[in-house]
Amino acid sequence: MGWLQTLWSRCVAFFGESKLDEELDEELLTHLDLAVEENLHRGMSPQDARRAALLKFGGVAQTRESYRRQRGLPFVDALIQDVRFGTRQIRHSPGFALIAILTLSLGIGANTAVFTLTHALLLKTLPVRDPGELVRLTISMSAERNGSNAPLNLPIIEFIESHSRSFHGIFAWCVYDFPFRDGAVTSGIHGAILSGNAFQSLGVNPSLGRLLTPADDQPGGGPDGLAAVISHRIWIERYQASPSVLGRHITVTDHSATIVGVAPAGFEGVIVAEHPDIYLPLEFQAILYGQDTKRDGGRLWLDTFARLNPGVTRAQAEAEISALFPAILDATLPPALRHMPQIERARLEVRPASTGWSRLRSQYTEPLLLLQLMVAAVLLICCANLSGLFLARASARRQEFAIRGALGASRLRIMRQLFVECLMLALPGALLGIWLATLSGPWILHMLGNAEAEQAISMRPNLTVLSVTIACAVFCAFLFGMAPAWTAGRTSVDADLRSSHPRMHLGAAGLGSFFVPFQLALSLTLVVIAALFGTTITHLLTEDSGYRTDNVLIVLTDFLRIPEKGDALVALYRRMAARMEELPGIEQASVAAISPLMGDRWMDEFVAADKSGQAQPTEVMGNVIAAHYFSAVGIPILAGRDLENKDSDRNSCVISHAAARLYFPNTSALGKTLRNIVRYQKNANYPFHDFQIVGIVQDTKYDTLRESTPPIVYLPITTGNAGMTNAGANLFFVIHARNDAAARSAYLTALHEMAPSSPEIAPFEFKQTFLDSVSRERLLSAMSGFFAFLGLLLSGIGVYGLVAWNVTRRTTEIGLRMALGATRMEVFHLVMRQVMRLLAVGLFAGGLGAFFAARMVRDFLFEIQPGNPAIFLSSAMLLVSIAVLAALLPARRAVSIDPMQALKTE
Repeated sequence: MGWLQTLWSRCVAFFGESKLDEELDEELLTHLDLAVEENLHRGMSPQDARRAALLKFGGVAQTRESYRRQRGLPFVDALIQDVRFGTRQIRHSPGFALIAILTLSLGIGANTAVFTLTHALLLKTLPVRDPGELVRLTISMSAERNGSNAPLNLPIIEFIESHSRSFHGIFAWCVYDFPFRDGAVTSGIHGAILSGNAFQSLGVNPSLGRLLTPADDQPGGGPDGLAAVISHRIWIERYQASPSVLGRHITVTDHSATIVGVAPAGFEGVIVAEHPDIYLPLEFQAILYGQDTKRDGGRLWLDTFARLNPGVTRAQAEAEISALFPAILDATLPPALRHMPQIERARLEVRPASTGWSRLRSQYTEPLLLLQLMVAAVLLICCANLSGLFLARASARRQEFAIRGALGASRLRIMRQLFVECLMLALPGALLGIWLATLSGPWILHMLGNAEAEQAISMRPNLTVLSVTIACAVFCAFLFGMAPAWTAGRTSVDADLRSSHPRMHLGAAGLGSFFVPFQLALSLTLVVIAALFGTTITHLLTEDSGYRTDNVLIVLTDFLRIPEKGDALVALYRRMAARMEELPGIEQASVAAISPLMGDRWMDEFVAADKSGQAQPTEVMGNVIAAHYFSAVGIPILAGRDLENKDSDRNSCVISHAAARLYFPNTSALGKTLRNIVRYQKNANYPFHDFQIVGIVQDTKYDTLRESTPPIVYLPITTGNAGMTNAGANLFFVIHARNDAAARSAYLTALHEMAPSSPEIAPFEFKQTFLDSVSRERLLSAMSGFFAFLGLLLSGIGVYGLVAWNVTRRTTEIGLRMALGATRMEVFHLVMRQVMRLLAVGLFAGGLGAFFAARMVRDFLFEIQPGNPAIFLSSAMLLVSIAVLAALLPARRAVSIDPMQALKTE
């Protein structure tokens, strides 16, 4: 405890410094007066007596400082002195400080913006009890580890609960959009349905009332009927945080529910980039659509989470359920689906879920990590740029450092002073960078191409992001202050005191010449990557996708709750499409099971009927459509006709040109028969369905713009076709109209007339879907272009700063050369020769860096080779132009030097 008492006494002394100084001064004067009096008694004169007392005492100022170091906090005191001195230095050079702060704000702001999104989407831990125990159970449909995956369903979850010993607290979660009514207020609301034990398993506590329990997840509801929990956000915004919200009756999708509680602040569920405002028990699915839909074994729709039992690792849990998986499939899947090829390939996986889960992660994890590397390169350019500027400034202050050294300042003390000055510039730069990141956050979110994510993800830096940003600022201060501090610490007191002009130390000059090529190399790498991404997005957006995108609206239907099923539902779709075509402004209206370019796919096996015994069935893309689909999305019919909304077309199909070449390479496909092999049952003779080809259409993209146009088979809407997901209750209307308003009005009119009990789902523009399908590439192109611009700007400033300093340092030499007969052009060549040497080194190093970096991003490119010589050459020419322009101004100043004035100054 002795060190605590010492620390306490030092703190007390530090904060009571002025009083203690007065007491110390009085004590020192008392000692001096006693010594003087003693000397006077010995017969000395007053002057000799005082002089002898001072010599014996050893110096009042030194003694005072010695006592102050022993009693207070000398490090803090010295730090305060450094801050005061640094403040004076900044006040004396406001232009330099402004440039440094702005440079850092750009680099740190870019880093903060990217890291904020990375943290929100990938790294943010769920605000629940022991998040490290959480795992997500998923069915992987891909041969690759952590590839595409699918959720589970209730029968699978119940089987795992009853047979697995690795988990506890298994719960299901599914996000929904609900029609919502509270009194006179009617709107849509984003929500989730979840198992009754979900909140208990997560270990969260309500802000008000109670949360859902297993008793609420029962047929007929719990003690409060259908219970609902609202989010903390909507409680504040819509209900003004009123406690009277408890027991309030609301209407969700035409069903009455009772608000029983408010979720905790900051809790937004377990699906990242979703922000449910209402939570309902899983039983609500059965209330809406019937018990059959809740327990449908063929539908995978529930994101499933669990906690690992104590002592069980994730690998052990995965090994257990992998062994159980065949039995799970046998017990839960309908026989018609059990032996489908994709089911036979599937496996059950256990994935970490401490940070929740999001569908955006598979799309944006690699791009965000790549952007994080690029922004790190921008930060290095910033640090190299400021290091060059600080080196020049430190060389100009060498006489100051020499004087301080002569007065007793140690090398470490001078270096620490420079680090404090760097920190005093880095921290304001970080604060300004945070502000810039906050301003750019909405734009970055918009580039994700996900409307829900724009609303759900907050780009406001939280405590973690702020901590990382401040740590980044401190690290940057260390990086760009290291070389100037090293230079200042090598001050030669005698030489620098004798010199009338500041001279750069040879080592400092070498470092200054190193930083510029380093910036140029990183900038060239960024420019090449940005050019590759820019070319990629240009190719993707300009290549013909095969579709019309203007004035086309797509609407997802939700017909699970209407009485029409089977053929009656098919007839309803046809009538609604026909009704829409009757309304003003509508060109065509149709129906499709798969909406183009949304990442969804349906694949099935087909073979030419006359070769069914000779050729192996081939798996191709498929879609289920109604009449006028091709004219609605602008796909030309090359031969034959369109499908018709008639029962006579039940066994007809239309195929793409690529499918015609695949199945009938040497003959016309029109009128031929295509056999669909139905591999739903594991037996020797697979059933099949024959379709006559009545039309051939132009090739189109299917689920992404990156793919080459695949073979596609278009089947008519019938109850037996596999593309009729959920028995056809969730198909898409495709509407081509003169304008979007007409399309929206026509859809709502047909819906209210023919399916009034179905929820209104907001239509979306096909053009926006087209752009959103390349949102990842758009984000990479825009952000890399911005980083490349920053790199070029900072490199130009670095070249300008180094050349300007060298011109200033060599003013006398240039004047002497001109006095001896050197022409202005020779002086210009002298200055630019140094720039060319730096450029040559930077281009060589940057070319190598860009070569390897381009190969690292090969998977993100489209129709362009990573080593494209035109990209490298144009990037290098751009960098050379920027560097030459930056060097022209100081070079012009060099050729305008007056020799007589320069020599007179020396």
